[in-house]
Amino acid sequence: MLDEIFQEASEIMQDGLNSVMLHPSVVLLNIIVFLIMLFFVRRFLWKNITEFLDKRQNALTEEFDKASLERKNAQEMEQKAISEYGKMKAETDDLKTKLTQEAYKQQEKLVEAAKKEAKNRLEQASKDIENEIAKANEEIRQSIKEIAFAAAEKIVRREIDQEQHSDIIDELIHERDDLKHE
Repeated sequence: MLDEIFQEASEIMQDGLNSVMLHPSVVLLNIIVFLIMLFFVRRFLWKNITEFLDKRQNALTEEFDKASLERKNAQEMEQKAISEYGKMKAETDDLKTKLTQEAYKQQEKLVEAAKKEAKNRLEQASKDIENEIAKANEEIRQSIKEIAFAAAEKIVRREIDQEQHSDIIDELIHERDDLKHE
């Protein structure tokens, strides 16, 4: 089948070559018409076509240059944004560290103040307890004096033996304790 196609194609080419040789005036007329058209195109249209193509080429070049410039600007902006982000992140980390340190310092100050306050309260409580103990001791001394004075008064009124004297003092101490508890 391919052989048949090649054979037909070679026959058509032979016919075309033979027809050109048979009619040279048609070929010459085609060449003249082509040259005239080429002259008119060159004379009237070529300048417009080349100007249009030049303008188009210039516009494409400008657009390409603009795109390159914008790409370059975008890359610079990206680098700048990355740099600024790094700086901001470092500043944020520094600020976070400083704030954390300040918080620890304030916490330490509060703890120290609380310790001082607790120490002051303990000292005040100790002083209050000592004062209360001193008052209680003074009251006990006063009570003992009163008891001894009352006992001596009763002993002097009565002449009694040692056993009665002891009973009277015990009785007076119990009376005094009963008065305190009331």
